[in-house]
Amino acid sequence: MKNKLERILLSILLGLSVLLGLSFWLDTIFSFNLFCSAHWDDFAKLQASQTPIATGFYVSFGVAIFIFTAGIFLIYRSAIRHSHTQEQKASSTVTTPVQNTVTEKNEKNSTNEQSLLISRPPRLNLPKNMAQIAAQKTATKMEKPKEEKTENPYTPLVLEIFSNAGYTVKPNPKINGFTPTLFAIGNNEIVWIGGIDCDQDKLSNSVEKLQSVFQETLDDIPININAFILDTMNKYDQQTASVLIFHTIDELKEFIAEHPADEVDEDSKESFNSYSEYIDTIIQYIKNL
Repeated sequence: MKNKLERILLSILLGLSVLLGLSFWLDTIFSFNLFCSAHWDDFAKLQASQTPIATGFYVSFGVAIFIFTAGIFLIYRSAIRHSHTQEQKASSTVTTPVQNTVTEKNEKNSTNEQSLLISRPPRLNLPKNMAQIAAQKTATKMEKPKEEKTENPYTPLVLEIFSNAGYTVKPNPKINGFTPTLFAIGNNEIVWIGGIDCDQDKLSNSVEKLQSVFQETLDDIPININAFILDTMNKYDQQTASVLIFHTIDELKEFIAEHPADEVDEDSKESFNSYSEYIDTIIQYIKNL
């Protein structure tokens, strides 16, 4: 809703600016008042009598229309790009029967690489060989035996708190050697990243790295990153400007309940889906850094 309202207000402002600019130009060059009915009557009489009228008079209207049309295109360009991307995704989805297990694995790998490239928003500026990097990373992971990890008992509670508050929990990317406990997003370009009894400096560095990736891959849309630590060992006394500190799960629950995610309504659903797809692409990209 906010994005549509902004485009409408910008369109109105553009129309008024072009109209005032055209009025000033005609009044200065041709002594023609665009808002005076008497001048329009005289203009109609000149046309009826086939009296020659300066070509620049007509060109002025053409230039004004061109400026208004170009401005409208620039205002709605992002919406047009997103619509084109959605159509491209729909037309690129093909289901093919498989013959054997080997063929099925090859097709899945190919589909994953294609979806990674198709789903990213137009403003992304990722490496051209990103698919190859992902394939190499996947091969390396397959060679390494999986290590069993003991999940922190607070982890499911943290995930539940954010899910209940309307946030979308995403897979945890490894950023600068740090893997967060929670990585979630909310409407209006919000990101939450947090850890349990983790190192504050490592979390701060991962936030800085994540912010730099956002700035490199987006033109003009800021991503708001919120970071926190659930410090059950009371290791940190005070929170910093970039990292919130909670000493109990109840403190975290109370704070998030007071700061839930903005509702995704019908007007903002398209924008949020595009943002979510962008975050998924960034997560894959960060894993290969």
